[in-house]
Amino acid sequence: MDDMPLISVIIPVYNGEKRLPKCLKSIRGQDYPQDKIEIIIVDDDSTDATAAIAEKFHCIVTRNGSHNPERGKSIGIEKAAGTYLFFIDDDNILTKRDWLSKLVQAVITEDCVGGQAAWFRFQKKASLPDKYMALYGCGDPAIFYLHRRDHMMRTEQKWNLGGTVLKETPQYFKIQFDEETLPTIGSQGFLIKKEYVELIKWQPLFFHIDANADLIRKGYHNYIILKEAVIHNHSDSYCDLVGKIRRNSKQLQSGVGEERSYSYHLTMPKMIKLGLTLGTFIIPLWDSIKGFLKYPSIAWFLHPIVSFQVAVEYTIGVLSDLSIVKKIQ
Repeated sequence: MDDMPLISVIIPVYNGEKRLPKCLKSIRGQDYPQDKIEIIIVDDDSTDATAAIAEKFHCIVTRNGSHNPERGKSIGIEKAAGTYLFFIDDDNILTKRDWLSKLVQAVITEDCVGGQAAWFRFQKKASLPDKYMALYGCGDPAIFYLHRRDHMMRTEQKWNLGGTVLKETPQYFKIQFDEETLPTIGSQGFLIKKEYVELIKWQPLFFHIDANADLIRKGYHNYIILKEAVIHNHSDSYCDLVGKIRRNSKQLQSGVGEERSYSYHLTMPKMIKLGLTLGTFIIPLWDSIKGFLKYPSIAWFLHPIVSFQVAVEYTIGVLSDLSIVKKIQ
């Protein structure tokens, strides 16, 4: 453990008073040498006790001020002294004391670009949207049906989310990703060697999925998927979930064309198929029933409702910006 590399934990935060303490406690509670962990809080002009909480956990605090988390990540990279960068949001919690050390050791042993956890932890006391996200491995049905989610479902044990499994051990999968099927990896507890980040564009904004797509194009395509879970306190209510779906809609649409380097490879037929899948209830309801039979929880049945909501939000987004249609080849 004395030979382990320095890790810079980068956390963009805005008013994280309620969420941040649990996140930081889970990091400071790791068995990884604490003198080898620097935590960089990129504070976006919070008006609550975020700065005081960061100080309590011996974090480095720097200012964002742009109200853009991607800019916050870029600022964190600039400040980082670590050999490895660890991107985590303030609503994430590491679930075991050896979580980080196992991931770091696997990435080093297998000489991989980076890695993250395989699942979101299902918690019985969590909000209905958070249970839903843990069951399906994502909070956006569009990503689910585009086969781009980066976490497995609660009922899945074998990796089937894109790429090729090069190796499987009791602790992790070693995956070789490709550009066509690359999941949206790179957030919610993602480790990457800093020298890889420096090979691609990371200023003034750092988009995690674009970064990994760029690295794969350069031939760096091996990653670790740790057989552990991360807690993601994503949404307290359905309204909160809908708000984040709207944000995802903008991100998905901005990925169509040349503004972003990550591509969902959307064609007009694929968009129509996606809309029909999301908006007609039949397939989402069937997927809910299948999930419920394997792991009984009422949260499965939020899926048809959320799917229809997503269909509406994405349709509104496309109609409000018809230039999106012109970008689709």
